[in-house]
Amino acid sequence: MIRRWDVLLAAAGLALFAFVAGRIGWAAVVRAMVEARTAVAIIISLSLVRLILQTHSWSIALRSDGIKSSTSELMLIRLASQGIGYLSVLGPVASEPMKISLLQKRGGSATTATLVDTGVYWFSSGIVAIAGCLAAALLLVHGRHSIASLAIVVLVVAAGLFLIARPKSRLSPLVDALGARCPRWLEKGKQIEVAIRQFASQYPSMIRRMFWLDVACQVLLAAEVVAIFWCLKIPVHPGTILAVEGASRAIKMMASWMPARIGADESGTAGAFFAFGLSPASGLTLALARRSRDLLAALIGLGWLAGSSGFWKEQRVLRTPPAVTPQAAYSKWEEETCRLY
Repeated sequence: MIRRWDVLLAAAGLALFAFVAGRIGWAAVVRAMVEARTAVAIIISLSLVRLILQTHSWSIALRSDGIKSSTSELMLIRLASQGIGYLSVLGPVASEPMKISLLQKRGGSATTATLVDTGVYWFSSGIVAIAGCLAAALLLVHGRHSIASLAIVVLVVAAGLFLIARPKSRLSPLVDALGARCPRWLEKGKQIEVAIRQFASQYPSMIRRMFWLDVACQVLLAAEVVAIFWCLKIPVHPGTILAVEGASRAIKMMASWMPARIGADESGTAGAFFAFGLSPASGLTLALARRSRDLLAALIGLGWLAGSSGFWKEQRVLRTPPAVTPQAAYSKWEEETCRLY
């Protein structure tokens, strides 16, 4: 059910998009979109390859839990869960539990494997984000305030990655020190961290394979920017590509609470291009091309989920699982994480 707050956020995002496009010039935006029509097809093709690599990485983790599923089914589950997170204000809070719940019918507990897969992907993404922030700092060398902000981002992300990479648990001592006063969410964080670290120590070769698959996914994401630059005849420079990717990831993090990040992606990317000395219309084109890809993926995933839910509803007499809602998925995820430790 669509809430009034979601509608208001979507309307505000659309208004922001219209404002930015109006300031840039609708004619320039339309012209850039026409010139980049080939890049849209390239981005969709690259995204398909990236989806296959991500799914293969996920299947590696799932095999450790004894869960075997076809690549096509895992791809559809990923698209459905990502579509839920993309179109809602919950983001990963909704998409990760949804993936776990949709896999329950395969047997076994998919919680640890799914969280490990997500954690390894975020780790590789964080490395690219640090490189992107450093590249952006070089491009913005004349803006002292911008450099200071980027330096803070780099230090925070680097510190987080360092703590994650360390084999010793960081949350356990904190939870033990707080004792009875420890909040419930921190205890769950400890349980998840312990489970992930146990998985990493038990299956180091799997972690390495998943990491390099995710690194390849990061390269494909950067290739999307290259495709836009190529179609719009913008000189391709590795530093600029990294800076754009770093800015895109920062925008996603800050606007993750908005449904589909409407308006935020477009305005943020256009602003980043302008700061880097590029055409804001080109940045808007990149954001719109990626939005087209994301909406198509969400449509495919949610369409499959709706069809699967209808099948489960028809088969209730056979006691098959009912359709999974985001709320039910989140509740199931809470139960699973409580049993990890």
